[in-house]
Amino acid sequence: MKIGIFCSVVCLLLSSVSLAWSAGSEMTAAPMPLTPEDGSGVVALSTSDYILGPSDLLQIDVFQVDELSGTERINAAGYIKMPLIGLVKVAGLSREQSEDLITELYAEGYLQDPQVNIDIMEYVSHQITVLGHVTNPGVYPLKGKTTLLQALAMAGDAGALANEEEVVVFRSDEYGVVVGYVVNLEDVLAGTAIDPEIIGNDKVVVPVSGSKSFIKGITDTLRGFVGFATF
Repeated sequence: MKIGIFCSVVCLLLSSVSLAWSAGSEMTAAPMPLTPEDGSGVVALSTSDYILGPSDLLQIDVFQVDELSGTERINAAGYIKMPLIGLVKVAGLSREQSEDLITELYAEGYLQDPQVNIDIMEYVSHQITVLGHVTNPGVYPLKGKTTLLQALAMAGDAGALANEEEVVVFRSDEYGVVVGYVVNLEDVLAGTAIDPEIIGNDKVVVPVSGSKSFIKGITDTLRGFVGFATF
């Protein structure tokens, strides 16, 4: 079954891809295309819930119990320390799973019908890589939802020779298939294209104008790379 899905993914990605936003659509931050339009050839990537990891910062609210609420950073071993119930391992769990676990622990003998809500303040365990013609290329942690422009701002301004019409965001799906999404940064800056959302493990590459060798060098190192798609 997985082999068939993988083959379908590859076939779709090798098709010519073009996305068109409807006229008059609101220009707000949006993710890279995770749901394909009919006939577009764009593949739906994994939308599995974010998995918590060490150093992530959480805002934990226990409804109507302020003394049990607050911010907690996950330690290197994957635990947070909660009032009354002590150390709770949440690394490896989703936000919803962590809410259920803490709710269950408080319900065992401390609170009647507790309601726990968790917001992820810093996604430190998920990182992105920014390469190419930027001031400070490197690896950066995500702290909350981050758009492409915000990711590039973390790495400094693009140089004068940067090709802002073909910034590439490399992203892999759950089967290890890597797609290079080409974004026209000039259109994003002009407000005529949406500023796409960047997620953990994305690789953002700002090439030099007229240079194809740099992009080729990047793609040659990416296992599972099958081609490019236009965002």
